[in-house]
Amino acid sequence: MFAEGYIGIAGTIGVGKSTLTVDLARTLNFEPILEEVDGNPYLEGFYGDMKKFGTMMQVWLLNHRFRQHREFVTRISLGKIRGVVQDRTIWEDTIFARMLNEHPDKIITDLDYNTYLDLFDNMVLRELVFPQLLIYLDVKPETAIERIKRRGRVMEQTISLDYLRMLKANYEQFIQEMQDAGVRILRLPWENFPPISEVARLVHEYSLKPSSFTKWVRPLRRTRADQERMERERIAREASAAAAHHDAPSPVA
Repeated sequence: MFAEGYIGIAGTIGVGKSTLTVDLARTLNFEPILEEVDGNPYLEGFYGDMKKFGTMMQVWLLNHRFRQHREFVTRISLGKIRGVVQDRTIWEDTIFARMLNEHPDKIITDLDYNTYLDLFDNMVLRELVFPQLLIYLDVKPETAIERIKRRGRVMEQTISLDYLRMLKANYEQFIQEMQDAGVRILRLPWENFPPISEVARLVHEYSLKPSSFTKWVRPLRRTRADQERMERERIAREASAAAAHHDAPSPVA
C-alpha cells in the first residue's frame, strides 16, 4: 500500500538528494528524513575495502533505514506530521546489494546476497508501505563524480567513475521495476537545479495521477543452478579470451 504524504528522493551518490530533501520538505511543510552518514560505523571502512565491509555495510543500512521507515510511517498514520521527504528510501537498499553481488570482484558473495534478501523479505516486505511519489534525480556519472569531489568527503574520494556508471545502471533498472509495479515516478533531469517552486508544482501534479500499483518484486535470489551456470559461463569467457589472445598475430616491427 501507499502512505499519503510519503515522498522519496532517489538517485546515485553525489547527485544532490540531501539538499533537495531539505528544500522540498520546507516548501511542503513536511519533515525531512536524511541519511545519517556520520553515524554509519562501516562507511569509511567500506570505501577503503569494499569486499571486507560490503555485506555488513548493507546489513547496517537496512536495519537503520527500517527503523526510520517504521517511525515516520507510524507518525504519518497517527496524524502527528503532515508527511515526510526522505533522502533514499529503504526500497533502494537492494540496488547496492545487487550491484555489489554482480561486481566482477564479487564484493558480496552469492551466499551473503541471498541471506541479505531473506533478511530484506522478513523485515520489509511484511510492511508494504510505499512512497506516494518517488522522485528520481537523473544525472550523468561524470556530473556525480564532480559533485562528490566538490563536497570533499574524504571517505568518498576513492569512488571511481566506473563504480558510478554501474550504480546508475542499477538505479535505472530499479526505477523501471518500481514503475512497472505501478509506483508513481517523477524523473527530474538534475544536471542543473530547477527552482524549488517548479519541483513542488510537479510533485503536486504527479501525486494526483492515478496509480496502477500491484506489488514490487525485489531482485530474485540466485539458485545453486544459477550460480553453477554463471561460473561455467565465466570460465568459458575467460578461456575464449585467452585463446583469442594466443591466436592473435604478433605486431610487425
